[in-house]
Amino acid sequence: MYFCLLNNRDFFNTRGPNNDHLSGNEYEILEQGSISNVQVEFISRFLSECPEAALSVHKFLQTNYSKSNQQQQIVQPVNSTPKRGHPLDDSGGSINNGRGRRKYPRKGIDNNAQKLSHNVQQDINLQPQQSSSSMSSGERQHQGINQATTNRKRISFNQLKHAVSSNLPCFFIEFSSDADRHSIPTALHASDLILKELQSKGVLINKFTLVGWAGKKLKLGVNNKEDYATLVGSDKWPTKINGIDIVVMKPKYIPDSFALVVRYVPRELDENFVSNEIQRTIASADRIKRIHYSYQRRTDDYRFDVKDYSEYNAVLQLGRIAIGHSWLSITKFYPGNRLTYCTKCWCIGHLRNKCNSVNKCRICLENLSVDTLHMCKNEPKCAQCDGNHHSLDSQCQVIKEYKDELKKDVEDAIQKGLLQRFSMQEKSPTFELREQDFPPLAASDNHSNKKWNIAQSRTTVESNFLRTSDTEKTIESINDNLTKLIDSNQRLENKVDLLSSNIKI
Repeated sequence: MYFCLLNNRDFFNTRGPNNDHLSGNEYEILEQGSISNVQVEFISRFLSECPEAALSVHKFLQTNYSKSNQQQQIVQPVNSTPKRGHPLDDSGGSINNGRGRRKYPRKGIDNNAQKLSHNVQQDINLQPQQSSSSMSSGERQHQGINQATTNRKRISFNQLKHAVSSNLPCFFIEFSSDADRHSIPTALHASDLILKELQSKGVLINKFTLVGWAGKKLKLGVNNKEDYATLVGSDKWPTKINGIDIVVMKPKYIPDSFALVVRYVPRELDENFVSNEIQRTIASADRIKRIHYSYQRRTDDYRFDVKDYSEYNAVLQLGRIAIGHSWLSITKFYPGNRLTYCTKCWCIGHLRNKCNSVNKCRICLENLSVDTLHMCKNEPKCAQCDGNHHSLDSQCQVIKEYKDELKKDVEDAIQKGLLQRFSMQEKSPTFELREQDFPPLAASDNHSNKKWNIAQSRTTVESNFLRTSDTEKTIESINDNLTKLIDSNQRLENKVDLLSSNIKI
C-alpha cells in the first residue's frame, strides 16, 4: 500500500524534481515494512491534499496493524532445535536476546500512524456529528413542547364526567316541611309509588333511571327523550305520597337533545325573517339563534329548540324545511363537551354547590342580595379575564383554552377506557308484519342442467307472463277441439238413430 502511494505522481511532485527515484536504502526500508519519519510527513501531506485516500489509509492501518499485533501476541511453537545461545522459555519457544530483533521499537511509524488515523477519524465523523447535533436540537425542542404539554395542570375527573354526561335535567320532589321525617318513604319506594300513580292515570313511561336524594328533595331522572317529554308535558303528577303533600319541580329549560339546526341558510335573509319562517312551520320552536363560527362561511346555520316531541320527530322525518323560496335541510344538534361553571360567581372549574362566593349578576358581576333590588347596567364583564364580554363567551381566550384542554383530556380518557360518551336513547318503532311488505316470490327452477350454446329460459317476470299466456292459449285450443269432437259425435249418434228406425220400418 505504501509503495503504491510513493509511486503516485502527485506524491512525487510534492517531493520535488530531484527525488524522482527511490534510493536503495529507502526501497529496502519499504520492503521491510518500515517507513522513516520524513516519508511519513510526505504521506500525511499527500493525504491532506487528497482526502479520498484518507479513509482507505485509515482502514489499512486498522486491519494490518491489528493483525500484526495479534500475530506478535500469538507465540508459534518451534519444532527445530534452537541455537545453543537461545535457551528455551517456559512455553517451549526460543528466548531472543535481541540479535534477531530490533533493539528499539519503531516509534515513528507507530506515533504518526496513530495521529493520522485519529485525524482521519475526526474528518469522517465531522459531518455525522453536525447532523446529529442539529437533530438533537430539534429533538430537544420537541421534547420541550411535549414536556410543556404534559406539565400543564390536568382537568379533574369530575369535570370530565360532567363534560360527557347526559344533559337531560332531573325532576325534584319536595315534601312538605311539616311532614314527619320517619313517615317519608325511601327513595326507591317513593319512585315506585309515583310511577304507579302516573301509569294509573294513563302516563305510560319506563322506570326512572336515576333515583336519589339531593338534600331534602327527591331526585328523579330518565335517559329517554320520549319519557322526558311526556313527564314535562304531563299535569297528572301525584300531589301526595303516603298522605304527605308533595310539590313537583320540573326543569325550567329545554335540553340540547331537543335542539335542531337549519343548514345552509342564505346570508341575505334577515334573522327575524328566518325565525318567523321556522315558527310558521314548527309551532313549538323557541330560542332561534344564528350559530357563530370562527371562520367565514357563505351560508348561515340556525339553532332552535323544539318543546313538542311529536313535532321534533315529524321535522326530523321530513328532513327539510321551507324558508322563503329555499328548501333547506334540517338536522339534529350535536352538543360539544359540557363546561363546568358556577352560576353564583360565573367562574369555570366548579359548580354552584361547591362555591363559597355570593350571588353575582350574570352580566355585570355585581353582588346580588335578597333585600335590595338589583338594577343591571347591561355592561358585560367577564369573570375569567375581566374583559368587556360575558363570562361564558366563546371568544374569551380563557374559555378557548379551557375548551381545548377539556377536549384533549376527554379524548384521552375515552381512548384509555376511563370514560364512555353517553348518547340519548330513543324508542325504536315497534315492528308490524304486513303481508304486502313481503309478497311471495315466483318459484323458479335453479337446478336445471345448463348446456353450452343453448339459449336458457329466462326466469324474469316477463318470461313468466309469457309462459302463462302460452298455457292459456293451449288450453283454449284444447277446449275448442273437445267441443268440435262432442258435436261430431252427437251428429253421428243422430244418424245412427235414423238408420236404425228406417230399418225397423
